Amino acid sequence: MPVNSTHRDYKRMLPKWERCRDLAAGSDAVREAGEKYLPKLKDQPVDSHTLMLKRATLYNAFWRTIAGLLGMIFRQPPKIEVPEAVKPLLEDVDAAGQPFQLFLQDVAEEALEQGRLAVLVDYPTAPEGITQADAIQLNLRPTMQLYNTFSLLNWRTGRVNNQTVLVHAVLEETEMVVDPEDQYVEKEEERWRVLDLVDAEEGKVYRQQVFKMAKGQAVAKNAVVTFVQVGSDVFPKMNNKPLDFIPLVIMGTDDVGTDVDDPPLIDLVDMGYSHYRTSATYEQCLYFSPPTLFLSGFKPENPGDKVYVGSGTAIITPNENADGKFIEYTGNGLAPLEKALERKEQMMAVLGARMLEPQKLAVETAQTASIHRKGEESMLASVAQAISLGMTKATKWFVEWAGADPKDALVELNRDFYPARMTSADLMAQMAAWQSGGLSDQEFFANLQQGELIAQDVTLEEHQAQIEARQQQLADQQAAAQAAFADQNAGGGGAQGQ
Repeated sequence: MPVNSTHRDYKRMLPKWERCRDLAAGSDAVREAGEKYLPKLKDQPVDSHTLMLKRATLYNAFWRTIAGLLGMIFRQPPKIEVPEAVKPLLEDVDAAGQPFQLFLQDVAEEALEQGRLAVLVDYPTAPEGITQADAIQLNLRPTMQLYNTFSLLNWRTGRVNNQTVLVHAVLEETEMVVDPEDQYVEKEEERWRVLDLVDAEEGKVYRQQVFKMAKGQAVAKNAVVTFVQVGSDVFPKMNNKPLDFIPLVIMGTDDVGTDVDDPPLIDLVDMGYSHYRTSATYEQCLYFSPPTLFLSGFKPENPGDKVYVGSGTAIITPNENADGKFIEYTGNGLAPLEKALERKEQMMAVLGARMLEPQKLAVETAQTASIHRKGEESMLASVAQAISLGMTKATKWFVEWAGADPKDALVELNRDFYPARMTSADLMAQMAAWQSGGLSDQEFFANLQQGELIAQDVTLEEHQAQIEARQQQLADQQAAAQAAFADQNAGGGGAQGQ
């Protein structure tokens, strides 16, 4: 089986993933797909279908919905906790200049668009026996790489140490290489990265292999392709020991693992294509809808005479039975198509909003009413939760590979999607509960943060330090004012005594 073989679930889901990808890419990508999304009418000439494609308009509610949902997730900054020594590395998490927070936004976008992605935590090959100081000197450091839905071609799980874990994965990627025929030109070269667990003296150890197509071959459907390995096998190490797991996190719509779910907005995607086809029909009808002159029984006096239409020209014919009239829409005309477009636009709005619908519980309590308002049990919250769990797992590996303690590493995306500022009455009630001992300092502080009176990225200790600094500043200002007042009075009294 060739290295670029795909998993059976990959083949099954590929049509859905392609529909999502093309619609997210916009009108140009949808038009370029031609008959895939706008089939030709019966016996329709190619030229006519081409014009129909150009006239069709794409109402891209899918991408607008993704942009809006991303805005809700990142309405508040994500909570990112790593040791101080690792924080500088997060300013360039992929070794290509991307900060970790923007990396998280790319992860969330892929999750909303396709419902599936993978993040590989990697470390460059280091010489044997290298120390931490040597690694810093050589700028050896961990990285995270995002692989989209289409790049994760194959995967397999197995039982290791009585646990079901990932034992094999194939990632498709591209490498920019210099064209051998022109040293001033770079071109993309397809490569396939194989990650697996293999038997060794230590037990199961993690191995990486990279393959490319043999020189002179091109990818063709059903073609037999020969692959060659690039470099040798690599056995990454952490703390100078081979890894006994594959540091690849696969995230889905509502879980972390290899299960394949439908894209979360697939119904909206399909409705978008339905609207696109209706739009094409509507625009086609508009093209043919202008009034058309119909002449009956008319014979020109001279062969080749032209007929002019307009208020400045009269058409004269000796034929008493000749008749002329304009043919145009009557009755409903284009109204059914216009209503269909409006109805589909409304349905798309509903389908997009369902990402925020809470999961209905049997009994509606005050707590579930709050959940309904905040969307804490919505599909969007499930996506945010899956990303939080997956990225926390990847970040722990990243931190440990950086030589720090991963125990407290944490990544949490916002799951409070609606502004819910605390009212003055709520604030008074919280204050009273805190003053009476009903709330601890930490609980009171957390409630103020939830009510958006205090920034989410500030800790209780930092907030208390800011308050103490402000109190000291006010005390210093008050002391200075009192001193100035005393000096003024002392000076005034001396003048009066003279």
